Amino acid sequence: MALLTLNKLSLAYLEKPVFTDCTCAIEAKGKYGLVGVNGAGKTSLFRVLTGEVAPTAGEIIAPKGLKIGVMQQELPNHRRTLQGELLSLFQPLRELEQQLEYVNRRLQSAGPAEQQELVEQQFRLNEAYIDGGGLTYQSRVKSTLLGLGFAPADFDRQLYELSGGQRAKLSLAKLLLSGADLLLLDEPTNHLDIASLEWLEDFLRAQNTAYIVISHDRFFLDRVTDHTLHLQNHRLKLYKGNFSAFKQQYGAAREAELRANANLNREISRVESIIKQQKQWNREKTLVTAHSKEKQVQRLQARLTAVERQPQELAFRFAAAPASGNDLLELRGVTQQFGAKPLFEKLDFSLHKGEKVCLLGQNGVGKTTLFRLIMRQLAPTAGTVTLGAGLKIGYFDQVQKLEDTPDTLLEHLRNAYPKMTETELRSALAAFLFYAEDIEKPCGVLSGGEKARLGLLKILLSQPNLLLLDEPTNHLDIAGREALEEALRRFDGAILAISHDRYFINALAEKIVVLADGRLTEYLGNYAYYLEKRAAAKPQPNVAAAPPRPDSDGKLAYQAQKEQAARYRRQQTRLARLEAEIGEREANIAALEEQLADPATASDYQQAASLSRQADAERARLDAALQEWEELASLLEE
Repeated sequence: MALLTLNKLSLAYLEKPVFTDCTCAIEAKGKYGLVGVNGAGKTSLFRVLTGEVAPTAGEIIAPKGLKIGVMQQELPNHRRTLQGELLSLFQPLRELEQQLEYVNRRLQSAGPAEQQELVEQQFRLNEAYIDGGGLTYQSRVKSTLLGLGFAPADFDRQLYELSGGQRAKLSLAKLLLSGADLLLLDEPTNHLDIASLEWLEDFLRAQNTAYIVISHDRFFLDRVTDHTLHLQNHRLKLYKGNFSAFKQQYGAAREAELRANANLNREISRVESIIKQQKQWNREKTLVTAHSKEKQVQRLQARLTAVERQPQELAFRFAAAPASGNDLLELRGVTQQFGAKPLFEKLDFSLHKGEKVCLLGQNGVGKTTLFRLIMRQLAPTAGTVTLGAGLKIGYFDQVQKLEDTPDTLLEHLRNAYPKMTETELRSALAAFLFYAEDIEKPCGVLSGGEKARLGLLKILLSQPNLLLLDEPTNHLDIAGREALEEALRRFDGAILAISHDRYFINALAEKIVVLADGRLTEYLGNYAYYLEKRAAAKPQPNVAAAPPRPDSDGKLAYQAQKEQAARYRRQQTRLARLEAEIGEREANIAALEEQLADPATASDYQQAASLSRQADAERARLDAALQEWEELASLLEE
């Protein structure tokens, strides 16, 4: 069943088309990815769907009252708390709570004549409360905040205290909890670390709500979509399947079209050579043959298909300067402390010639700080950072600070590389898709994607033998990410990269290093290997952990491990009891509500009031059990 239908939808700005004759149906519960190069018109399509922009032609067919949810670009900058902002989405439920509380208070003092009406009112309010999700909305708010990377200590922070990234995550949380019929998610993975990305994937897959997601995160698209909308050359085409399935279908169809056209063109050339020969003979019979063959050429030409023009793509290759030794970088006992608590301590790590390593970890664990130590922008609190002889570092900063740069793009490169000729600079800029009108732009007005391309170009021109890349795929579209991956795979120097792009990590990494709890853990493989090892190391639910064997540190370490194992078993036992208690509470509430629904009970005011109080008490106990279960499950997962 179609939830929403686009019928020949078109949009143009100043007679320049953005998209034309878009026709497709969005199914109820459908999970769609919307892909296309930067500037293809994906966000403009969202703005048309929400009614923010009127289409130039065509129509959107949707049922009356369809609620479309979209991420807010701006949040009110007032003193409402983080949790309070999300709870405000459930204002109708909170009003029902107040009404129920008022009715319950009146029931305690009401006389028999009034109780019948109050009990009926209580029953109606209670039904509306349960049907609206009143029993779970508070726990859903908390689990959403935790899942998106907020700590419990953040819940009572006021909105004006939040960073830009935190405000973006809050906008995403509001959308996820909005109860809309169709969610429009524009780059929802921005500002999320891998743990939060995995939570968001699980959340979306569990929803019955339809959504369309714009994202350049191919791993994310593969996990959360079952259809792909491709916007290219102003046309929208629907493919069945996730991003990988779309790529395969699109590539196969394009290859078939190119192959068919090549065969037709060869046949046209062959027939045209016959026509030329027949005309040279200039006889009546041969001229008739030539005329017949010309008609054959026209028929062949009519069978040629217009193969979609591919967008211009990045085309570049990193050249590495020679390294004088095998050991490029060594960290020994490195500790970094800000204030009383160390960010990380006693880190040991080494990087050798030609290695390609990805550094993972949640936001705030110190990954960028580690890069700053390697760059000698920061001195370690303790330990040593040793750089190899002849090491030449190319550093890509995820924050390309160019806002205060008055120079144009060409002037900026000319000042950075004065030995290069004008022709060399222009050729390098063209390889990164900067052409005539682009190179005269002031650097301060470049988009995020243009800044990323400029940063990569500057690294290429510096010819390093070690690349330090801090979120290099941010702001790049999918084609740009694929071009970068290919260039980095061919790079014969060493790479140490921070990234949340799991597709990129899997394609590039030969070793994964995870920074967590102030320690580094190494995995000798790509991202798929890391996931396999992480899953194998994860404790299985409801299975008591056997006490670990004593290690070389002796009895104290063994005792600590025994205590930890015992605590883990106690927590698992408590979790199982809570699950049983939750089931029991829910059964009790259902039984009480069934009794309250019985007309015979409703006519007995005293009994109805007693049952209502019992149901309220059971709901309170259920809420407490659900909250404890959620906290304990989260603790066990950690």
